Amino acid sequence: MEQFKKILDALFVWVLKLAMLMLMAMVVIVFFNVVLRYGFNSGIHWAEEISLVIVIWFTFISMALGVKENLHINVSVLPRKLPAKFFLSLDVLKDLLEMLIGFVMIIYGWRLTLNGAKSFLPATQIPNSINYLVLPIAGIFIILYAVIYLTEDLKKFKGGVQA
Repeated sequence: MEQFKKILDALFVWVLKLAMLMLMAMVVIVFFNVVLRYGFNSGIHWAEEISLVIVIWFTFISMALGVKENLHINVSVLPRKLPAKFFLSLDVLKDLLEMLIGFVMIIYGWRLTLNGAKSFLPATQIPNSINYLVLPIAGIFIILYAVIYLTEDLKKFKGGVQA
């Protein structure tokens, strides 16, 4: 499992680098568009469209990063005096729900991608499926990282290790 996690982490590093490059490109595009629009009464006609695509991709890649780093909101209102197995079972439930969300993203994201291929973005004429292609990609990463956490949590649960 450790080798699998290392390979997955190495692959995800490249996805994160792509997200960072896209975010930097978006900042540059929006900056030049604002300068051209307000300084020269012109603009880049495709800037808003491409910026929206980048924001969509960045959002879902960040969602997968949240699962990888276990950054999503957790409820910790319950007193820690309850048994550790109770909290481990909540972690297992969280992992299973993350996997379910990943499956939904893959299935419906793929359907949206195929359906979006029938239409094109107006300014760039890029297939609209570019907006939805990130859903199955992020869904795959979410499922794989949730499986890693699930196996770790199940080992803790069976071994009686404190949470």
